[in-house]
Amino acid sequence: MKKDFLLSLMSMAFCIGMQAQTRTVTLHNDDLECYERHYEIPIVNYGENIVTISADTLIHDAEVVIRDIRGCVIHREKTTISPAEKEVKIPQKQQKAKAIMEIYYDEKSLYGIFEK
Repeated sequence: MKKDFLLSLMSMAFCIGMQAQTRTVTLHNDDLECYERHYEIPIVNYGENIVTISADTLIHDAEVVIRDIRGCVIHREKTTISPAEKEVKIPQKQQKAKAIMEIYYDEKSLYGIFEK
């Protein structure tokens, strides 16, 4: 009984620790912050080594650009964003350099800042 309780407690602590490492990028459009969930606004989550993008609907031909603090492009990709999280592959040596996320689709231009 004690082992089961201890194992459950350790599992919860591990899960809470993993969740604490994931953050969300707040996307902006035309100087308006998109805090609330909106039909076509993608959700961008990131941790130290991974960036994921999802949306409530399919967004075809979206261009995803990630820039470093100097504005240099470290990742650019044309993709379809869907409700299933899509992992964005950033080169290992530039994973910590990410600073700004830009997403372009259907004449929309969204951007967000990766918080440290």
